Amino acid sequence: MLNWPEWFLEALRQRFYQLEHASEQQASYSTEDKNLFAQIEQLKSNQTEDIQHLLSEWEESICYQLSQDKQSIYMEGVKDGIRLILPVIHPTVTS
Repeated sequence: MLNWPEWFLEALRQRFYQLEHASEQQASYSTEDKNLFAQIEQLKSNQTEDIQHLLSEWEESICYQLSQDKQSIYMEGVKDGIRLILPVIHPTVTS
């Protein structure tokens, strides 16, 4: 990386800081999610079997949505990496 232009290195640093900030926010959501799921479990334990089943389905839907969100964030990172490294590997190729 020593021969790369300073603007490129600065762009990499800035993108790293953005991803780090997003990751920190995601971690705080994770703590909130854990608290929410603990509350759901407590709520389910005080309900009838039908309500417990509905709450379990709702919980599965939330978990699925969270995994989709994380997958989307991951894929954006992969796309960013490709956009950054492709011009370095093949300078004649433009995106």
